[in-house]
Amino acid sequence: MSDQERKEGGIVFKGRTEAIYKVIVIGDPAVGKTSLLTKFATNQFEEKYLPTVGVQILKEPIELKDHDATVTLMFWDIAGQPQFYMLHRPYFNGADAMLLVFDITRSSTFSNVNNWYSAAVKYGLSGIPRILIGNKVDLAEERKIILPMAEHLSEKLNAPYLETSALTGENVNLVFDKIADLVYNSKENYR
Repeated sequence: MSDQERKEGGIVFKGRTEAIYKVIVIGDPAVGKTSLLTKFATNQFEEKYLPTVGVQILKEPIELKDHDATVTLMFWDIAGQPQFYMLHRPYFNGADAMLLVFDITRSSTFSNVNNWYSAAVKYGLSGIPRILIGNKVDLAEERKIILPMAEHLSEKLNAPYLETSALTGENVNLVFDKIADLVYNSKENYR
């Protein structure tokens, strides 16, 4: 593998290069990070909350119709519990993009997005593509975070804002298509 291929994160398979990009999925416990990934990958929803221990990794190819290309994203679903904070450096290391997730029904998870983003910046990830996600829009009657608040944070973080429901699937594919497109464009512009 040449230095250029290694630098770009490409892996060579019989003469063609398949790019694999690392996307960290971060946010407080129980905001729906794992549920979003599960809904995207398998179209399933787990009713019972099972906290992630450390990190779960999911690899998914995503077709970019606008670019006639396929990128493979390796999602690092990072545990939100404080006891795992000391593991963030190796988990965040080398990330090509990030999904910042909060629960629209819990104000504290929204406030803590700033802390998650600060941690990513501390590990040198301020320049990577990112999306801010307000999850659990199916619980509209319990909503605590109104759209202008989320849009303000979106501008502050320079991250597109999307609202999702892992339960109903609303905007789930859109989020993953969007992050794939952002990563692809950032890597193409880098070349």
